[in-house]
Amino acid sequence: MGLLKKIFPRKFRHFLLGLLAKSGFATGKMLPRSIGLALFSAAGAVCYYLLPKDRKQTIRNLKIVFGEEWSDKKIRATAKAVFVSLGKNLFDAVHLKTVRAKKFYQAFTHDDLSCIAEVKKEGKGAVFITAHLGCFEMLLHYFARSGFDGVIVGRAFKNTAIDEVVRKMRSGPGIEYIDRSEDPRKIVRRLREGKMMGALIDQDTNVEGVFADFLGYPAFTPSSAVRFAMKFGMPVIVSVTARTEGGKHHVFVSDRVTYVKTDDFEADLLSVIQKINGIIGGYIRKYPEQWVWMHDRWKTKPPVKDTVDK
Repeated sequence: MGLLKKIFPRKFRHFLLGLLAKSGFATGKMLPRSIGLALFSAAGAVCYYLLPKDRKQTIRNLKIVFGEEWSDKKIRATAKAVFVSLGKNLFDAVHLKTVRAKKFYQAFTHDDLSCIAEVKKEGKGAVFITAHLGCFEMLLHYFARSGFDGVIVGRAFKNTAIDEVVRKMRSGPGIEYIDRSEDPRKIVRRLREGKMMGALIDQDTNVEGVFADFLGYPAFTPSSAVRFAMKFGMPVIVSVTARTEGGKHHVFVSDRVTYVKTDDFEADLLSVIQKINGIIGGYIRKYPEQWVWMHDRWKTKPPVKDTVDK
């Protein structure tokens, strides 16, 4: 991306990225899965070399977490595998959305879903917390196809072509995409209809959040979804997915994340988010090559507490 910035003006870069996004989306729908996975895997490997900023950030983050455990060689090999995995998952996020039920379910294995079935019976909605791990774009599609309708809340991308592709990927039968700028009461209505809301909280973004341990270090963690669930007494469940043997995706589903209400709501909130980060962090450690390490996860630093010498 640094090279593109030097050579091409901004408008042309936006046009090029939009064209690539639309072409990738069209290609993902048309190609047979085996060929598409091979092609997008190779594209991911190429991006590892073409995107130096993202490559360096990936290596930097891996060193933060695994620097004392892994050799430099293993860290760099894992960093490259991150890009390859992202390419594969990008293809599947487009391709699997379009296939018929039989082929779709052949690509998945899953944990016991009885917890979700119980939540559905209660009919008051639920908040599902997930992470940028594996083919995360497919999670709500998987649940929607399994009879659990949902909504996903996202922000509009500045590049309209990319925004259009993302909206297509994240919406579909049983899934409603809601922009953050829309009336929050719309989300409340959908949850009261018994739908579940998917939320990603494993990135440092410019939203309401708290500092909680993440992979061993304090990280600014978006808190609105969890705050919302606690305020309205809705169940909170963590669900992530990871690519496993045979090219399948396994859907992991936690039990309900328990929370209590005391006189200190903020402390209660932090306790729940800490539990969630612990669950997500465990899966990232198990499948390190499948998380988006190129994001500057620890960008925001916690405030320094004032100390008074006595």
